[in-house]
Amino acid sequence: MKTSCSSWSYHRTIQAGSLDQMGWVRECAALGLDGIELLGYHFPSKDREYLIRLRKACADHFLSVAMVSADGHLTVTDDAQREIEVNNIGEWVKVAAFLGAPCVRFFCGSGKELEAGGKPLYRKVLKAVKKVVRLGAKKGIVMAMENHGGTTAEQLLALQKDVKSEFFKFTLDTGNFPPTSQVGPQTYESIERCAPHAAIVHAKFFNVLPDGRDRDFDWSRIRSILEKVGFRGFLSVEYEGEEADEVAVMRRIAPFLKTLR
Repeated sequence: MKTSCSSWSYHRTIQAGSLDQMGWVRECAALGLDGIELLGYHFPSKDREYLIRLRKACADHFLSVAMVSADGHLTVTDDAQREIEVNNIGEWVKVAAFLGAPCVRFFCGSGKELEAGGKPLYRKVLKAVKKVVRLGAKKGIVMAMENHGGTTAEQLLALQKDVKSEFFKFTLDTGNFPPTSQVGPQTYESIERCAPHAAIVHAKFFNVLPDGRDRDFDWSRIRSILEKVGFRGFLSVEYEGEEADEVAVMRRIAPFLKTLR
């Protein structure tokens, strides 16, 4: 397995202006990571000139672009808005293709909305996901839907079964299965069920101990699940804890993450 970091791990630091995307690239290199996950929120520009500089910076620091991360809300009831969401995801596919990223993360939306909408909404969401996947396939990019917004393993696997495309996989977030941000009775079972379809894994950390481990999530168990299905991709850290100094906490997490390779 390989190590990566989502810029979301530094979102408060970036929002405060203490670190920009280029500075974050340098920080990830200093941590000795293998790659980076570029979050759409943190691009100051999508202009070609900036993307050239960003691609060069990644090469200079020997960092692979593990993924470009869009968002998305395909479970909205407004059909016109859903189409806008699809098109927005498509714009990040273009960015990913330029940067040489093998996959793009996107969100399906809300698990509760998908359940409440029943079969009519499911059919619309399925159609939208298929369109998203086609946009990626045209560029040779895997579209990796994240279990975001309380989406369940059942919902993800239903879409995976119905989309029927080799370009549709998951961004498997270890901390997003209900109940989100904590270990629940089905957390590890859900990870195990979805792991065979993972393009990348969000290594979610909340309560980080002095040695870099998470207080609640059993990473030895998660690593064993991933090994069992032959996952050799990126473990991309998403730190979502309450410690204010994100730079310092990531410097604790990174050495531990490297033990999971």
